[in-house]
Amino acid sequence: MQPTDDALYADATMTDAFIEDSSMALDLPSMSSFRAREATRARAETAPLANANFEEAPSVPKTSQEIARDRLMELLTFDTIDGPSAEMVDREPYDWTARLIGRGLPNKAGAYLLPYLQSGHMLLLGVLLLSSLISYPGFPLTEVPDAYRGLLLQGLGIVIAINSGTAVYARGIAATKQEPVVFWMLKCLVFGGLALGELTQAVPDPAPPKKPLLGRKEVARRS
Repeated sequence: MQPTDDALYADATMTDAFIEDSSMALDLPSMSSFRAREATRARAETAPLANANFEEAPSVPKTSQEIARDRLMELLTFDTIDGPSAEMVDREPYDWTARLIGRGLPNKAGAYLLPYLQSGHMLLLGVLLLSSLISYPGFPLTEVPDAYRGLLLQGLGIVIAINSGTAVYARGIAATKQEPVVFWMLKCLVFGGLALGELTQAVPDPAPPKKPLLGRKEVARRS
């Protein structure tokens, strides 16, 4: 059944009236709104303490549109989205799973980026080794000219030499943090600065040894 012209005209009229109704619209915050909000917050924080004894005038209750606007501004400025605290990160044990995937430290948004960087390095290293060591016709990565293959091997040799220095440096840090020394040396030999940064920043220091509790007899003897 096809709608009549009167029905279509009535629907269009209702749509126009809904769009023209300003009370249903929500203005998106602009850069000036963010600046004004920060200035208001700064003035509130730096207000003198002498005015604390005066009673404030009762505030006018906000409308639903103002509440929605404030909530949208909070979401856009990430004021109420808290990332993982340093205490939570320190409490997480750095086990073998974290060492193998390269968990690292989270950023401000709580995302762990080091596993993606480590996976990209592994993929790139595999492609370079395939192109520089294997020669097989019919596959583009194994049909690299000999001149380019020599340059790839030369570059890999320089990278391994640099990573060897990081592996030697990581030996002392791993021993200080009571981490597996051989594992971190091999990881620094492959990943270089990525693994060294993970070891120095993400791996927590060992917990200090707990002092044994003294019995009553030992306390009396020492006193």
